[in-house]
Amino acid sequence: MGRRNEKTRSERLKARILVVDDEPLVAETLRDILESEGFKVKRAENGREALDTLMSDHRFDLIITDMKMPEMDGLELLRRVQKMKKNLPVIVLTGYATLKNGLQAIREEVYDYISKPFSVSVLMIAVREALKDKARRRRYEERLQNTAGNHSW
Repeated sequence: MGRRNEKTRSERLKARILVVDDEPLVAETLRDILESEGFKVKRAENGREALDTLMSDHRFDLIITDMKMPEMDGLELLRRVQKMKKNLPVIVLTGYATLKNGLQAIREEVYDYISKPFSVSVLMIAVREALKDKARRRRYEERLQNTAGNHSW
């Protein structure tokens, strides 16, 4: 059991998360929570800054974004991220949770949709599950590539 916990901790130390929120207090709180769990965190103040960051640094494992921001909302950011990086999970946080927004987020294939104020445990469950799912997808894609490379049709 100890080895599994060590591996989980080392995986977290390698995971890089982009936090996108125009409210400095929320963004800093998220950074503190995630860094205390061993994640590497970078912050963007809005969707445009997040896209610029993703263009210059492709090594993120997860995005956590606010839904309602000036210039570009979280769902528009999600759409643009999906065009750039298909396997990058996005968790949307919102202080304006409505059924309509939740359904729209699901249609846009957001990984998770969490209402503010959020509990740390709910956030951390979503983060861990998103990272596990990303790792599973990456392993599956690698197996597919290896299998395709071993066959000559």
